[in-house]
Amino acid sequence: MKRIFLIPLLFLLTAAAFSGCSTHYIATWHSQDEDSVFEDNRMYVLKKDTLGISHAFNSQSGNVKLRMENYTDKPMLINLSQSAMTVNGKAMGFLDGQSTFSGYLDTFGAGRNLRRTTGYFGGEIQGKTNTLIIPPYSFAEGEYTNIRMEKQLLVGSEPNGSWVNYQLFDDEPRRMNVTFYEETDSPIQLTSYINYSILDQNNQPIFTDILTQSFHLSSYIKLREMTMQELRQKMHTREYMSSYTEVKGGEVGLLLFLGGLIGVAAIVSPPE
Repeated sequence: MKRIFLIPLLFLLTAAAFSGCSTHYIATWHSQDEDSVFEDNRMYVLKKDTLGISHAFNSQSGNVKLRMENYTDKPMLINLSQSAMTVNGKAMGFLDGQSTFSGYLDTFGAGRNLRRTTGYFGGEIQGKTNTLIIPPYSFAEGEYTNIRMEKQLLVGSEPNGSWVNYQLFDDEPRRMNVTFYEETDSPIQLTSYINYSILDQNNQPIFTDILTQSFHLSSYIKLREMTMQELRQKMHTREYMSSYTEVKGGEVGLLLFLGGLIGVAAIVSPPE
C-alpha cells in the first residue's frame, strides 16, 4: 500500500521542483544598410566586392555570431583586435581578453586538518586569437560580443507595449506584450566595424578597409504562453532575433521538493 501511495507522491514532488513561471523576452533586429539582403528568411547579409558579413543574434548564450566570407581570389586577414561593435555608441570589443584552462590538477598533503597542499597543473591555456585568416572564396564564423546585459539594461523587463493576441512565429496567435520601434526611436542601435586586409602571396597586406553593418531594435516582446523548449525550436532558424528567459517560482518548487522528500523518508522508514 505504501508503494502505491509513494509513486504519485514522488511524481507530484518532482513536478513541484521544476515548476516556475517562465517569461520570455524576444527582440527583433532590423538592418539599416540599404545593401543588406534578407536571405532564407533568417538573416541579413551585407555583400561587398571583397567581403560579406552577417550577424546571428539567436544564440542561447547572448553572444552575437558573426559570419565573414571572402569573395576574392586572395587570402584575407580579419583583425579582431581592431574590430568592434558599438551599442548606442558604446564600443564593445570582439575580444574579451579571457582564456580557457584545460588539463588536470594533482595535489599532495597529509594530516587530518589539512591546511597546506602542494601539487602541479598539467594542461594548456587557450586564448582567443587576435586575427583570422580566411582563404580565397571561403568563410569563417565565430561568437563574439555579448549584448544580453545591454539589452536588459536599456529595455528592461517591463516594455511599454500593449498586451495583444499576436502571431509571432507563423503559428497560432498568442497573448503577448508587443512594442514596435522605428529606426529613429529605437532604444538600441548596433553597428559592427570589421577591420580586414587582402593579403599577397607573402601574406602581406595589399589593401585594408573597414566594413560596417548596422542594426536597430525593431520590436520587443514579452511572452509567457510558451515552453522554453518550444522557444528554442522557434528561434533556431531565426538569426535576426534574440531572446532570454526569466524563471520565477523555481525556488519555491525546490523547497517543496526537499520538504516532500523528508516526508517520504518518514513514511518509508519503519517504526522502531
